[in-house]
Amino acid sequence: MRSQSQHFDVVTVGAHHEQQPRGDNMRLVLDHLSKTYRDKSGNETVALDDINFSVNEEEFVAIVGPSGCGKSTLLSIVAGLSDATTGSVYFDGVLEGRSPRIGIVFQEHALFPWRTIQKNVEFGLEQIGIGKKERTARAREWLRKVGLQGFEDKYPHQLSGGMRQRVGIARALVIEPDLLLMDEPLSALDAQVRLIMQDELLRLWQSVRQKTLYVTHNIDEAVALADRVVVLSRRPGRIVKVIPIDIPREARKAHEHQVQLMAHAEEIWQTIRRDAEQAFLEG
Repeated sequence: MRSQSQHFDVVTVGAHHEQQPRGDNMRLVLDHLSKTYRDKSGNETVALDDINFSVNEEEFVAIVGPSGCGKSTLLSIVAGLSDATTGSVYFDGVLEGRSPRIGIVFQEHALFPWRTIQKNVEFGLEQIGIGKKERTARAREWLRKVGLQGFEDKYPHQLSGGMRQRVGIARALVIEPDLLLMDEPLSALDAQVRLIMQDELLRLWQSVRQKTLYVTHNIDEAVALADRVVVLSRRPGRIVKVIPIDIPREARKAHEHQVQLMAHAEEIWQTIRRDAEQAFLEG
């Protein structure tokens, strides 16, 4: 059964949805996806061109590319926040009568400043109709998992950038999404906090092993986190290479694997280098 993107439950932004049964072995499919923008004068800009790939159960796929390659546009289409011009996004293996559930972690944490940390994490659960008692318990459990036990009654402005992003991750994962979308979630953090958050993100992801589509401009980050890296060209964004990272994730920090990881990172850089330099020169 196909479920088109406009039927997905994007609980971080969507309307109220009743709780629904979970599904197994769903695969996200991007099928000949293209996006063209038209300005008021009728001039067209092709942002994405004929994107084809899939994300399997328990798979972490990163998307990298030079500035302006359409990474965030692609994520927005998958989330159902924007429409493709041609092609489709759908899930294979969906149980009859239900819409796949999507959790999103944004580049900026996108927390509600008027809500406490507890209430921010509960937001998605409210959207899918979870009762107050269960909502409170699940949100508290995820705040414990991300190391924020004791901060439930604080407000976003009282937390550091890394802590706020952990709240955003908890909010996305507490709903038990069928797909996790992450749009450069660590890019606003300083270098040291970013490295710490990479480890934290891996720890949390290993506990749920949810299929994930992760946009980043950081090549080393993509190689450290992903099972596969999809490399896009400069606008119009096209897939120029898909690179499997076939080192077990838990072993990637071992000294004996560093040369191979560096080789993967260099392969990605050489693939996009000319486009990245051109994007830099044009500002």
